[in-house]
Amino acid sequence: IVDLNQFSSMVNKAEESGDLIAQFTRDALSGAIFEIEAEGGEVVAFMGDAVLGFFPEGEAVALACFGIAKDLDRQCEYISNAQERNNYTWPFAPGGPSLKISIEYGMLDGSTIESRLLGEHRLLIGSPINYAARISKAGEGNRCIIGPAAAKKAFSPYSLDGPHKIAGKPGEADYEY
Repeated sequence: IVDLNQFSSMVNKAEESGDLIAQFTRDALSGAIFEIEAEGGEVVAFMGDAVLGFFPEGEAVALACFGIAKDLDRQCEYISNAQERNNYTWPFAPGGPSLKISIEYGMLDGSTIESRLLGEHRLLIGSPINYAARISKAGEGNRCIIGPAAAKKAFSPYSLDGPHKIAGKPGEADYEY
C-alpha cells in the first residue's frame, strides 16, 4: 500500500483555502503507480489517498520502493524550485508530498463486486492487506514499513531497524513491523 501522509489535514487545509486536492493527490500517487507497473506489479485498487499493488516476487517490490522514493524526490525538488522562482507557498504539505509504503506477504481471497456507476471491480480480502493497512499508521514521513511475513519471506536484507510494535484494535493483538 502506498499512502499519502497527513492526508486528512491536507484536505482540511484545501477546503479552508479553496485549493483543489484531487490534482495534488493524482500527481503524488502517479509516480507510485508507474513504478509498481514498471517493476511487474499490478495496481489493483485506489483507496482514497492510497494505492494497493501486488507483485509476483519480493525483489520487484524493493525495486518499486526505490523508484517511488526517487520519483518523490523529483516532485519535492520541483515544488521547492517552483516556490523559490515564483515566491509561491505550497498549500498542502510543507516541502511537498510524503508517502508511506506498507509491505506484507500472504494469500488473498478474491471475488468481484459491482455497482451501476463503477461497474465490476475486484474484491480482495486477506490478512496481508489488513496488516499492511494497520502498519501504515506507524510513524510519519517518508518510509517503507515491512510486516513480519514479508520480512521473513524476502525483506530482511532491506530492514534498517525494528521490530517495532503498534497497538492493535480492541480485542486484536499488537502489530509488529
